[in-house]
Amino acid sequence: MKTKKLISVIVSAIVLGAHAKVFASNIHDYNRTNNDGKFNVYLRAVHIDTRIENGIIEDDFGGFPFGSRLGGTALGLVADYNSGYWQDSIGFDASLYGVAKIDARPENRDLFDDTSGESKGFAKLGQASLKLRHAGDNWSAALQAGRGRFDAGTVVTLDTRAVPGSLQGARGQIQVDGLDIGPLPGVLNIDGAYINRVSPRDREDFERILSKGGFEVDDIKTFSVTYDAKLFALKFAKGIAEDFNKNTNYGLTLRAPLGENSGAVFDTHYYDFRRGGSIWDRDWLDGNAGYDDKASWLNLNLGLKIDHWSFGLSYSKTRAELTNGQLGYAFFDHGENVDGLMDAWTRSGNDFNNDDEQTWQIAGKYEFDGKSIAGISLDGFNAMVLFKRGKFDATNPFSGVNTDIQESQAEYRLNYRFEEPDYQGLSVGMIYTRYWINEDFVALVSAQPNNVVNGKELRVYVDYAF
Repeated sequence: MKTKKLISVIVSAIVLGAHAKVFASNIHDYNRTNNDGKFNVYLRAVHIDTRIENGIIEDDFGGFPFGSRLGGTALGLVADYNSGYWQDSIGFDASLYGVAKIDARPENRDLFDDTSGESKGFAKLGQASLKLRHAGDNWSAALQAGRGRFDAGTVVTLDTRAVPGSLQGARGQIQVDGLDIGPLPGVLNIDGAYINRVSPRDREDFERILSKGGFEVDDIKTFSVTYDAKLFALKFAKGIAEDFNKNTNYGLTLRAPLGENSGAVFDTHYYDFRRGGSIWDRDWLDGNAGYDDKASWLNLNLGLKIDHWSFGLSYSKTRAELTNGQLGYAFFDHGENVDGLMDAWTRSGNDFNNDDEQTWQIAGKYEFDGKSIAGISLDGFNAMVLFKRGKFDATNPFSGVNTDIQESQAEYRLNYRFEEPDYQGLSVGMIYTRYWINEDFVALVSAQPNNVVNGKELRVYVDYAF
């Protein structure tokens, strides 16, 4: 499992949806406090407890340097001010983030900055941005400049720890309505962003963009074009990290309503990743690159919603050749401290994106809206279960034999957002994940060794929006 140093878990939930569209089911959503012209306070308590194991590392290398139990407990606060638009055209957003340490182990799972060798709380000005907008009869345009939470093109702002991350730069969006195809209402969306600094979710500083090897990247330029005609949608997105990499995403979504509360969706994404210049070459020479020159990730997904039930079936295929002696993988971020936008349904916890890996995933979700137990309403409560299995080849360094590898992941989620008037804004969630791989030696040959270690994790969130 993977973090900044070791082991990954759930950074995002798997897709399963509402009506004819499938979408990510999140416990946490920072936009719940994003109300124009209001000051909002959002409080989160998060607990992460991860156990890891690898027989070879434990028997032959004395175990993991930070122990086999990772995680911590933190209390996070987001205070958001989202102004209205003066003269319907100009406004200002600002956010203060604070994180208090309750408990932390040496590898604290990105809850706190531990680059200095100790975990600690922090506070920062997470957002401070000027915003502009203008609208015509069938179109609207918006611009945001400064520090903010940007989701644009091939870059995303994650909110999966105590507070979300932040990016510095500018983002622009244009929406054009009325581009209909017969009875289908067509909407065109164009967005783009320029980013030159980042502030990850576990620290207070706004810092330079860094490659996997720690080399500075000047900036990221990214954009996307989406056309949505309700029954189908097309997407193209491209991002360039200067002298580092170039990521491109092609997407197609087909939707079919099956009655008032049911529907089906077919969603496919093809990702093309390329080396982008001298910084990537330096990473490759230092053994930190994910692939030689190019990589790809194909993701095919079928979703079905029938009343309270949702089901998803996914397949993905990865190619990421690496000839420096390691097992390659599809690296979809634009830096070590920047999160790439990855809509692949099979990206949950461990990414299952090793070279030549084929992955199948099945997931199911049930929403309890309208149900009750002993007179207590279960509106806002849902449960989800996911199982994923991937297969690829790797060479055993002890025997020199090419070996069939099988990795698996099971994930269980419970979510409850209170709808009662006295508790509105309160939500609780639990995620339990188990990951296992059939050969321990993979961690010794993989270019992402921290993503192929057996482990179990319990994650608990309590969110409250005042």
